[in-house]
This record gives sequence, structure tokens and C-alpha cells, in this order.
Amino acid sequence: MNRNKIRTFLEIIYNCPFVLLVIFTSVVFLIFFDGTEGREDGKNVAALRMIEEKNPAKENDITDREEQKEDSSIVEEVQKPKEQGEKDVKNAGTRKENTIGIKNDLKCKTDNKSAEISGKQEKEKKHATEFVEYTPIETDSRYYSDAGKIALTTVYDYVLENESYFNDAAFLGDSRTLGISDYAGLEGADFFCDNGMTIYKLLEDDGVTYQKTGEKVDMKEILQEKHYGKIYIMLGMNELGYGDTPMYLRQYLKVIRQIKEWQPGVIIYVMANLHVSREKNNMETEFNNININDKNVASARLANGSDVFYLDCNPLFTDEEGYLLAELTFDGVHLYAQHYDKWRDFLFAHGVEREEIQQTEGRGQPEASGVPGDHKTV
Repeated sequence: MNRNKIRTFLEIIYNCPFVLLVIFTSVVFLIFFDGTEGREDGKNVAALRMIEEKNPAKENDITDREEQKEDSSIVEEVQKPKEQGEKDVKNAGTRKENTIGIKNDLKCKTDNKSAEISGKQEKEKKHATEFVEYTPIETDSRYYSDAGKIALTTVYDYVLENESYFNDAAFLGDSRTLGISDYAGLEGADFFCDNGMTIYKLLEDDGVTYQKTGEKVDMKEILQEKHYGKIYIMLGMNELGYGDTPMYLRQYLKVIRQIKEWQPGVIIYVMANLHVSREKNNMETEFNNININDKNVASARLANGSDVFYLDCNPLFTDEEGYLLAELTFDGVHLYAQHYDKWRDFLFAHGVEREEIQQTEGRGQPEASGVPGDHKTV
């Protein structure tokens, strides 16, 4: 009986191949599609979520790498070694503080793009620092080259301010900044400056003189203990015979990035170095306006028109050829006291207001430490 049933079943299959196809397809489906794949996909998704939860800073890391890439591009704009075989000429000058073996001569590219420090996309409208180009001259110096352009004050809708604007301001600089401290009448501002100060020394342990007390203070501690709404930096004169322009720019960039880390929301003003007189320009090899301008053009690239601005007051004090007017200076470098009011008015006319600046509460005047230093006015 069973044999007859089996024979009948086989005859049906033989006569109806469609039934055989259905049976074969069902078996294949049961073997290969048992639902484990869906479960595996679910496990994979869960694993990916766990990885993402364990790495919340991944996006920030990418942003940091982008910032570093942007910063590198700023320095590359001014770092262009001269062709091999060009002779290495040593320059002499009384301002030379050290003879570092910098072998690369430099030449700035002619572009009008402003460098960005943060590299982040900000909602505010950014303005470029504009450059006026001219025909450069050949220089034989390991310290600088003729930039072939002049940087102008960063384009922005500045606000006319008064003395109160500087109550939360800090000025960092050399003897020129010391002159502003003594004669510009900005009593509410904090001045940290010294004769011979450089961008390389600013954050070192030796400290900077806090002009309200005359004592040396550690700028690293100051900038982490007291919050400022704006910080003005003017450094570059004492660097003219020390290192080259890309080295100067790299250190300037490093300082600004560190300040922004310690001072969130701060507005930074990069102030151009004042030119020297015609007589002073001709006295020393490195101490000349071409070198000063090379440093100014480099530092101007740090401005982004958002939280870093480049201010050039040279047009107030120089002639048509860019020399500091002889009647305004007693040594070809520093202004007479009565002319600092023009500098003060220039600062008044270039205020930047930002409501989103974060003010840190509960931080008082910086504590001075170290041995009081002599306040030498030049």
C-alpha cells in the first residue's frame, strides 16, 4: 500500500515539475534564510552605537586636525625658501640678540587672503585683511625678505569707543607698548610690557612687567586667572635680527592659539609695528622698514575679521615713503610723549562690540609675583 502511495506521489511530481520547483525553493529558503542575518545586522548596529558612545570627542578631534591644517597653511604662505646655490649672507646689527643658523631665506607670496586662526565655521561675517602690492626689491638676508605688499587695517564696521572700552583690556608688548601705557591715558587697561620683549619671551617663566605694580608676573598665570574682553599685542621690533619671518609667524600663531584657549570669547588685536625714521632705517642692516613690513604682513595674515583683527597705525606717523616722521620721534624709533594721543584716538576709532563675549566672573586684578622691576621709559 505504501509503495503504491509513493509511486503515485512520484508520478505526480514527474508529471508536474512545478511542484518539484516549489519544494526545492522551500528547502533552499529554509537552509540559507533562517533569520540569523537580520539578528547579526542588529548586533552590528548596536556595536557601532556603543563605539560612538565611547568616542564622543571624535568630532572635536576632527575639528582640531582641521585647525592645525589651517594653521600650517598660514605659515606656508610666507615660508618659501630661495633657490639653492644663493649665497648665505650674514647681516650685522646692534639689535641682533642671537645668531641662530637659519639657512632659509624667505619671500612672501602675493595674495590677498586673510589667514584664519580657528579654522572653524562661524556665524559672523568675516572680513579679509587687504594688502596693497608693490614691486619688491632683492634682499640678501637670512632674517627677512621684501614682502612686496603692505597690510592694511582689517576691514570691519568698527565702533567709536571711549576710555571705558579698555577697562577689560590687556596690552602685551615691548617699549612702544610701554609708551602707550605711560602717555595714552588708558588708565583702566592692564599693560604687560618690557623693553626688549619679544613674541618668544612673552609666555616664558621669566615673566613680564605688570605696569600697575612694576613687578614681574607670569603671563601664563595671568591669562588663566583673569578674563579679558580684548587683548592687544604689538611685538616684532626686537625680533628683527632673531630668526626669520616664518619662525616669527609660527610663534605668534602659537601665542594667539594659547590665548584663545585661556581666554574664551576674547577679541584679539594684532597691532602693526611702527616703522622707523629714514635716518634709523639706514643705520643698521636688519633694523629697517623692509624687515618691519615683512613681519607686519606676516602677522596681518593671522587676522580673520571675526575675533582677531589687524590694526595698522603707521599712516598716522609716517611720510609717503613709509618712514617715521623725524619731527615725531626723539630716536627714530619711539614717539615723543605728546603724540601718543593720536595713537589713543586711533584705538578709540577701532572698537569691536560682540555681545556673545563670555565674561568670567569672580576674577579680580592679577596678582603680581616676583621681584619689582625698574620702569624704564624711553
